[in-house]
Amino acid sequence: MSAATASQVLPVYVPQQASGRVVDILSDGSVVVESEGLGWQCRRAASCLLMPESGDTVLFARSDDEKLWLLAVLERSCPEHQAQISVKGGLSISTSGGALTLNSEQQLVMNSHSLQIKSAQGECAIGTLEFQGDEVNANIRIGRWIGDRCESVWHTVTHLSQLLFRQVKQTEHVRAGQLDYQAQDYLRMHARSTLITSEKITKIDSDQIHVG
Repeated sequence: MSAATASQVLPVYVPQQASGRVVDILSDGSVVVESEGLGWQCRRAASCLLMPESGDTVLFARSDDEKLWLLAVLERSCPEHQAQISVKGGLSISTSGGALTLNSEQQLVMNSHSLQIKSAQGECAIGTLEFQGDEVNANIRIGRWIGDRCESVWHTVTHLSQLLFRQVKQTEHVRAGQLDYQAQDYLRMHARSTLITSEKITKIDSDQIHVG
C-alpha cells in the first residue's frame, strides 16, 4: 500500500510539527498528508476554516495525546479554484467598534433556509434588480417612492385607505370594461369643459335635478 494513498502505522517518534502535501481526503473528514515519504492521517483542527484539497501544502502537528491535527493550509495547489470555508455547527462573525465588509469582484451568493437582517439604518444601491417570490408582507409607517416611470401588471388589485390624494398634471386615461363610482356623502365633478357621451342610455336619477 502506497504512503501517498493511505496512512501508515505511526513510528515511535511522531513529528511535533511538520508540513506536507495533501494526497487524500477520507469520508470521515480526516486528511492524509504526505511528508518525507510517509503518509500521516490528520484531523482538521477547528481553527483551520479553509477546506484543504488534494495537492495543497499544509501544516500539521502532534498533540499531547498523540493525535495529529491539520492546523492550516499554507499554499493551495490551484489558487484559481474556488476556496471553501467550512465549519461544523453554527458560525457567528462579529466586530467590536468596527465595520464588517464583504467584497467580491464578480458575484456574491447567499443561500439559506431562512434570512434575517436587522439594522437601525440601511442603504441599498443596485443597478438592476430582479426579484422573484411567492408572498411579500411589509409593515411600513412612512413610504416614499420617487422615480421616472412605473409599470405594474396585476390580476387583482385591492386598495383600502382613509384618505387618498392623487394629482396628475397632464392627462389621465382609464379604460375599463365596467366602471362603478359610489360616494357615501358627496360627489363633485368640475372642469372647464365636460363631455358625457353614451351609445345607448344616459340616465340621471335624483330627488332634485338642477341644470344651469
